Amino acid sequence: MKVSWSSPSWQLRLLPGLSITGFIVLTRLLGLLQPLEWKTLDLSLKWRPAEAPDPRITLLAITEEDIQTALDYPISDQALSEFLETVQSYSPRVVGLDIFRDQPVGDGYTALAQTLQSSDNIVGIHKIDPRATVPPPPSLPDSQVGFADALVDQDGFLRRSLLGAADKAGNYQFSFTIQLVSSYLANDGLSVENGMRDPETMRFGSTEIPRFQSNTGGYIRADRGGNQTLINFRAGTQPFEKITYKALMAGQVEATLIQDRLVLIGYTAESVKDFVSSAAIAGVTPSLVPGMDAQAHAVSQILSAVIDGRPFLRGMPDGIEYLLILGSGLGGMILAQWERKPAVHFLVIIVISGVILLVSYGLLLTSWWLPVVPVVAAFLLNAAVLYPFYQAQAQLRSQLNDRQKLINQTYNTIHNGPLQTLAKMISTWPESQPAPDTLRPELHTLNRELRDIYDTMRQEILLPTGQLVLTGQQSIDLQMPLDELLREAYQITLERHREFFEPILKIVAFEPLDDQQLSIDQKRNLGRFLEEALINIQKYAHGTTRLTIDCRQKDGNNVIRVLDNGSGLKPSAPKTLGGYGTKQAETLARSLNGTFNRTHHKPKGVCCELRWPIYRPLWQRWLP
Repeated sequence: MKVSWSSPSWQLRLLPGLSITGFIVLTRLLGLLQPLEWKTLDLSLKWRPAEAPDPRITLLAITEEDIQTALDYPISDQALSEFLETVQSYSPRVVGLDIFRDQPVGDGYTALAQTLQSSDNIVGIHKIDPRATVPPPPSLPDSQVGFADALVDQDGFLRRSLLGAADKAGNYQFSFTIQLVSSYLANDGLSVENGMRDPETMRFGSTEIPRFQSNTGGYIRADRGGNQTLINFRAGTQPFEKITYKALMAGQVEATLIQDRLVLIGYTAESVKDFVSSAAIAGVTPSLVPGMDAQAHAVSQILSAVIDGRPFLRGMPDGIEYLLILGSGLGGMILAQWERKPAVHFLVIIVISGVILLVSYGLLLTSWWLPVVPVVAAFLLNAAVLYPFYQAQAQLRSQLNDRQKLINQTYNTIHNGPLQTLAKMISTWPESQPAPDTLRPELHTLNRELRDIYDTMRQEILLPTGQLVLTGQQSIDLQMPLDELLREAYQITLERHREFFEPILKIVAFEPLDDQQLSIDQKRNLGRFLEEALINIQKYAHGTTRLTIDCRQKDGNNVIRVLDNGSGLKPSAPKTLGGYGTKQAETLARSLNGTFNRTHHKPKGVCCELRWPIYRPLWQRWLP
């Protein structure tokens, strides 16, 4: 790969890439990439290798079949009491009741109240959302109750767990998740405390739960109210053991699946509609994740972190994220300047993009959330979109280098041949030897003009393409209207040969010409045509006293006419012959679909005329 940063215009070469990368950063800061980053996170979490079922958690599900055959909905207090008593007979460490029970349901309220009051390992739920508050079970103390409010993103999907928040009365409440974890770890002498590295977060022992911030991962200015954390969902299609109500009540359960475990009780029946949406959980329909399962993932990640050292899902610091985006954009810019065939270039883009995705996936396996969407976007857009731009620049540089080599070779040939001969003639010509008065000055002029060829040609290739460099190294902007360009070329040429043209009577008319269809090269050649015509008068039209320049539109044509009253054409010269300038004028006329004529003007003089048709749109050509 050949990339040069030594050019003085390297800042300009960086500008397009920096603009694209800045656009990606701005798009991200505006939050427009959030949905893509969320979906990418969900899919990456879902595609992780399966983990073994959490040995500490068992789900007890009330299914659609249970409701239709053995229970009503909602489950009555009597049936719930019997269910809890059966569960307690297996000696679970903690029982999480993910069913609202703020008021009596059917028969058996007294029995349920006694069961709840006599069990210090049962944790119930309530809701603290001011828009839909649900009180806790009255028979449970505050230490055995946690709120079950779900925290969903703008797309309706669950990715965060709300661990603590203030209720509408301003009292701080712990979530159902934290109360379950606290009850489970109490036997190990651990309780929820303030963090040590981050005093505002929660910790159990030495394990701190990373607090969600407004810009964590792919989030932009998200609500970070309360105490939140990202959910590192347990991978695999069977993250937890699951038992149905029917199987438990029939005694078809191994005691080890409940004994000393955290048991979650909740509905999985579709008719109950106790579901959340999550695309990060394998093996389930994204919109039909039971709320009990979501609670189990939130609880499992904390227990696994405290007991097994399983990492929490974390975002990278903002500074590192944006450095990665800028770095990938720079990498794309460098690759875009790689002078290779398009097929090879785009194959490399695909490979590098795949490597970035694999690195992102590998980091996620270690629970680091890389902003892969803006990183890949910055790389792809710079590498793909800028490739034609940089290749065109490289081709232009190559052409300029080739032209420079040709100029050097041409000048060396002239310098080592005609120039040396001419210099020898000038230096060895004795001052005393007779010669025509004008010969010696003309030889010196010829020597100077030949040497100026190199500088003139070199200046033209170094200037922007929209410049015309006349003999003498004066440049003209080719973007100006054609009549102004011709006037400028006329004035520069006359000034350069003032001694000849100053005493001559000049009749000049530069009227607007139709140049809307002319290319830059054609306008350049028209400027050179006028310069050549004037120089020919200076060289060959001896005795000229009047010069007429007429540039105008006439009879549906653009006309450039240069007329002198000098010595005229030599009668002996064949009409078909012409010098290099004549051949160039004829070539120019053909490119314009026009004509060039160089004729004798009576009584004396020469008329050079170039004319080409005025452009008319196709629809106008059919009009009379």
